[in-house]
Amino acid sequence: RRHAGFEGLTELSRFVYETANLSLRPGQAFVGRSAFAHKGGMHAHAMQLASTSYEHIDPALVGNERRILVSELSGRSNIAALTKAAKITDPEVNKKVLEEVVQLENLGYQFEAAEASF
Repeated sequence: RRHAGFEGLTELSRFVYETANLSLRPGQAFVGRSAFAHKGGMHAHAMQLASTSYEHIDPALVGNERRILVSELSGRSNIAALTKAAKITDPEVNKKVLEEVVQLENLGYQFEAAEASF
């Protein structure tokens, strides 16, 4: 069910923060950049199967978006969700990408905030 009028909530929140010269709060409920972010492998996989079990509402209802993060906690589902957008569906490629991410994260690299890496 659509709730008319709430789709602009995220944009309005960001406008208010910018107008008041305040820093955006990524963890802010509903409108924060991290409000619908998923990082852990099993969590991200389960969320993809039944998002209503892990998200209080559809992010689009408030003008936000779902984000799948990549980190040392990632699993195959995280990588598959991100590579699918680039039309890469080969499980072997995804497995190699995940192995490389884990290895690099163990060396100190961080991919969680580096969405351009994918």
